[in-house]
Amino acid sequence: MVDKAIIVAGGLGTRLRPLTLDTPKPLLPVHGKPIIEHAILNLKKHGVNEIIISIGYKADLIKNYLGNGEKYGLSIKYVIEDEPLGTGGAVKFAAQGLTKPFFLMWGDNLMDVDFTIMREAYQEHSTPIIMTLTPREDVEHFGVAELNEHKIVNFVEKPAREDAPSNLINAGAFIIDPFCLEMLPDGKSSIEKDCFEKLAPLGNISAFTHNGQWFPTDTLEKYYTANSNFQADIDFSNKKIIIADVDETICETCQVVSNEMAQQINNMIESGYEFAFISGTKVEDLQKMISSKVNNKHHILGTTGTNYTYMKDGMGKLVYNLNFDPQEKEEIIVALQKAIDNFNIESMTTKEDQLQDRDSQITLSAIGRNAPIDLKKEYDPDGSKRQIWKEFLKEHLDPNKYDIKIGGTTSLDVTKKGLDKEWGIKEFANHHGFELHNILFFGDKIYPDGNDFPATRIVDCISVKNPEETLEMLKKISELNADLGMQIKGKTYIQQ
Repeated sequence: MVDKAIIVAGGLGTRLRPLTLDTPKPLLPVHGKPIIEHAILNLKKHGVNEIIISIGYKADLIKNYLGNGEKYGLSIKYVIEDEPLGTGGAVKFAAQGLTKPFFLMWGDNLMDVDFTIMREAYQEHSTPIIMTLTPREDVEHFGVAELNEHKIVNFVEKPAREDAPSNLINAGAFIIDPFCLEMLPDGKSSIEKDCFEKLAPLGNISAFTHNGQWFPTDTLEKYYTANSNFQADIDFSNKKIIIADVDETICETCQVVSNEMAQQINNMIESGYEFAFISGTKVEDLQKMISSKVNNKHHILGTTGTNYTYMKDGMGKLVYNLNFDPQEKEEIIVALQKAIDNFNIESMTTKEDQLQDRDSQITLSAIGRNAPIDLKKEYDPDGSKRQIWKEFLKEHLDPNKYDIKIGGTTSLDVTKKGLDKEWGIKEFANHHGFELHNILFFGDKIYPDGNDFPATRIVDCISVKNPEETLEMLKKISELNADLGMQIKGKTYIQQ
């Protein structure tokens, strides 16, 4: 049985800068876990009990995070690339001493490959290498496999779509007999050119087609895409606390939650779930949007969790609050007014609706919080305008004192340094003694620079595009646990 794996994760991550200046690429977060941890958990799920990780850049950070693998129920060993060895050199170095076939993965791909079925295919086809292929429309950006039945016979690099021999590309997951590595030269080499391309015409590589999720993360654009679209393998039976962003996640921007969404949430609370709603919006507005229809006990984490109000029987109880002092408020409002004047940002409603004092957060809502929804969605859909305003504000507000975040549909939020959704979730969890692994977060801006992204550093996350997707996912979670015959056992944490 193939039960060992090598993960190559030693790259510098230069195309991911500035994210990789302090964090090695394998540890960049995606939905609550580092990229490499998703790979490890999938390998573990399919019977792998020993993993060798080839690392180089900021190796100590990776070793300190993953440890010896005990927390995953397997063994993790490391080989260190003192200098870049290329894909071939890295694999050959890591595979020293291995005598039986092993899984090989590139550490910067997110995928849900079924390694159990892949292992069975490897045994059936009896080739020394099996390569996972995945279909892509944009084949002009990849090396494309040419097949003869189940065997790969050639690779065509970045062909025009009309000339491509297939739509299948190398997904970066393999099973390899180590004797194949003997053909690689010592030192630096490319396993693609010096091994795969030479063995394919000889019929030594079989194909395993993966039609599931596959997201490379080797550039900023691809990493952003992965954060927005990858859905991690989550054990929903352990998720007792659901924390959700509000605008475009639970309800339309600045609107009251739908009857169907409210009913679904009420039903889940009755079955034992805890629900908390975290947003840059003030508690009073969130109460109108959420608490007016969600009748069962729940938690309102207003202004990014700096104002926590517990709701029960239609009544709110302030639990904790963390506000700006008058001098800080004035400093921020002056800076935001300069941005309004400099960029001629015109409200469609009122000045007060455009520049909002939310006590622990000051928000610039470009055309007004209560402007027509359709116009708000059209105003700055990709955040490019607000990114320019953000850079302007950095010249007028101390970055060591304040965070400036793109939020909502047209908003720019200013908070005290470090008060993001990671902080808000941690503060809420610590207050109640919740374990982070029991929390599931929903958000529509789970990508770098998105105001939901900080949550990905600490809890499992589900990325959604709108409230309809959230509702569908909540229904699936309820149905899954119902099928398992489970009743989530909750408890009341605040007595009224």
